[in-house]
Amino acid sequence: MKKLLFLAAFLAPILLIGQKTAPKQNKTTVLVLHPLAGDREGFEQALAQHNNKFHKDQGQVDIFEVLTGDHTGDYHFVYRSPASWADVETAFSATNEKSHSDDWNQNVAKHLSGAGKRFFYEASDDSYLPSGPAEMRTDLVGLYLIDINPGMEDDFFAGIKKIKEMYKKSNSKNHYAIETSAFGKGTQVSVVFPLPKGWASFEPDPNGDWSKMFKVAFPKEDFKAWMKKFNDSQKSFESMVIKHRQDLSSPM
Repeated sequence: MKKLLFLAAFLAPILLIGQKTAPKQNKTTVLVLHPLAGDREGFEQALAQHNNKFHKDQGQVDIFEVLTGDHTGDYHFVYRSPASWADVETAFSATNEKSHSDDWNQNVAKHLSGAGKRFFYEASDDSYLPSGPAEMRTDLVGLYLIDINPGMEDDFFAGIKKIKEMYKKSNSKNHYAIETSAFGKGTQVSVVFPLPKGWASFEPDPNGDWSKMFKVAFPKEDFKAWMKKFNDSQKSFESMVIKHRQDLSSPM
C-alpha cells in the first residue's frame, strides 16, 4: 500500500487535466490478491475485518474468489461503484491514510504472496446489458480476459459490435459487460457475464448458437470469414469462473 502514495502523486496532474471535461463514472479498479499457500483462512479473516472497518460506508468493495483456470485461488478486490478518475484519486488517498495503511500492512499483507497487481478498466458502450443492474449480480460470474494483437484493435472491436447486434436481434437474455484496460502495454478487454443458473448456465443452449444468430443479424455475410477475422485479432484468451464472496465484501 505504501507504493500507492507515489502512484497517486504521479497520477494527480493527469487526473486534474482530465477532469476539465465532463467526468465519466465508468472506471473500475481491480486489485488481484494471492494468499500464501495454506493460509487462506487467515487471509479471509483479516480481509473481512479490514473491509468491515475501512470499506463499510465509503470505498465499498466486492471480493471475488477465482474458482477455475490458471489463477485458481486468487482473489479479486474490486471497487464496487463505477468511478471517475477523480474518484480513483480519492480512493488512493483513503488507502494511504495511516490507520488504513497500517491495518492493511500489519494484518492483511502478511497473508499475501507479493503485493498483488492493480488494474484499471473503462466500461465500454459495446456491453450488452439488461434493463436492471440486479440481473448482473449473481453468486457465480464468468470472466474472459482477452489481449488484442497490436494493430488489430479495429478488427476486434468491429467484431464485438457485430456480436452485440447478433444478441440484440436474437433478443438474447445472455447479457455481458465489456471493459477495456486503461493503462499498460497493449489493449486488454474484460468480458464479465452473470451465471444465473450457477454451473448449469454452461449447459449448451441452441438459442446461443453464434452461427444461427449471425445469420439472423447479417444474412448476406459469411459467418466463417467473420469468425476467422475476429479470432485472428486476439493475441490471447483466458477464461475463469469467479465467486462473489459476500462474506468478505462490503455490506450491500
